[in-house]
Amino acid sequence: MNKSGLSALLLLSIIAAGCGAPKTPSDLLRAPSQGSADGTITSIVKSFLPANAHLTVPINSESGSAIQLQDLDKDGQDEILAFYKTDKTDYEINTLVLSKPGADWKKLTTITGVGSELDYVQFIDVTADGAADMLLGFSGGEGLSKELSVYSLSGGELTEKLKQPYDQLVVGNLTNEGQTDIALIQGTFTTDTQPQSHLQVIRLHDGKLHTLSDQTIDGYVFQALFTKASPSKNALFIDAAVGAHSSYTSLLTWENGKFIDILATEDYQRDELADSRDIVLGPLVSEANGLLGENNMAIKDYPLYSSDINGDGIVEIGFLVPPAGTESFAPLATPFITKYYQWDGQSGLKFVEEHFDRWGYNFHIPQSWTGKYKLVAPEESPTAWEHIRFSYTNAASNEQAPLLELRQFSKKDWQTAEAALLAKNATYKLLYELQNTEDSTAPTVLVAVLPSADAAGKLTGSSLQEYEQLKLTLDEVQQLAGTPQKPQQ
Repeated sequence: MNKSGLSALLLLSIIAAGCGAPKTPSDLLRAPSQGSADGTITSIVKSFLPANAHLTVPINSESGSAIQLQDLDKDGQDEILAFYKTDKTDYEINTLVLSKPGADWKKLTTITGVGSELDYVQFIDVTADGAADMLLGFSGGEGLSKELSVYSLSGGELTEKLKQPYDQLVVGNLTNEGQTDIALIQGTFTTDTQPQSHLQVIRLHDGKLHTLSDQTIDGYVFQALFTKASPSKNALFIDAAVGAHSSYTSLLTWENGKFIDILATEDYQRDELADSRDIVLGPLVSEANGLLGENNMAIKDYPLYSSDINGDGIVEIGFLVPPAGTESFAPLATPFITKYYQWDGQSGLKFVEEHFDRWGYNFHIPQSWTGKYKLVAPEESPTAWEHIRFSYTNAASNEQAPLLELRQFSKKDWQTAEAALLAKNATYKLLYELQNTEDSTAPTVLVAVLPSADAAGKLTGSSLQEYEQLKLTLDEVQQLAGTPQKPQQ
């Protein structure tokens, strides 16, 4: 049966599993109660599963399915791969491999890995033989180390080619040499208990394991991505935690047989981020295998994930910047603005957008506001940020006028607060509710309040014209409010 036929059967399996909106992929692909007469892939798999087996969905997998199809030996016929656990033990993950050498499906083998979760599944050629290999990552659970196994199918036999521990795993053309390589990152501790991570880049070629890079990077890596970093280049993003609560980002490119961190430069201070939309980086001279220098641009007060913040397919790097007037605040009370930048592929970072995403807020600051607003800072207290205000500020004259207020209320207080807003004829909108807060008295409702009709005050001429252009409607605020964030305590 070819791939299109198997895909059709997989679709039938999903339909047969039940009607209505499913909650998870595992709900779709659990073995149905009917027999194998319907010919669906789920029923085919069920006939080979042991008693008390239940399918399990990989945490990280392109298809997000407990049953996957892949031609592992280049014979034009897909194998069926099914991932499952049994009631016998919670610390084994099994992979059932079915092939169809003739008219009937046959069990080729069952792979058993140690772990409570199937962390990673990918089918990609890492042995350079032209056929897709099967990469399986097994995890014991959150905070525990994981183990990668690589399998190749040839001559009807599935062979394990590699077994290595990891905390973070990256697979791709890391060296731009056309070969799919594997980056394994694992946390370690030095004698003074400072966290470090071990980064190893390996290549499987001609049946041998080749180590391309072996280095130590400072901090504990909580995210590693090899992805598009500029319109024309890919790079390895490393986000790592250091110290009590700080973090940093490394942007690693492969140069002359080693990784170079283009963000580690002594020529530019991170303070430039507060005022500059375009940042020019210094020479690409610093390797990502030593202690962070004081001038490293990418140091942040809190962990921050690099991500594709604007949906253009390119990952941006975030920086935490304290608003003017809050530089002396303690970190827990500082209302950091998160500014996101994108690498230009050469020697600079270009500003993309900025957010206020602290204490339950997730407001995407309009680009038209950049350099023209001020976040009004109340007293140095986290609870004071239940009410924040953005004001227009003229750069030349320092004239100001309110643009937007964002307020948080507990649900029990919202009815009274709304009555007060109505009494003042305020223009407001409830944006969303914050769910699952641990403290029922914590702010749970986010409300936007627009300035009154006379808010412009004494603004005149160009200042008044600029202010009017920056004002938002409630619908625009709703679009910019993003998704709710859990308040930080």
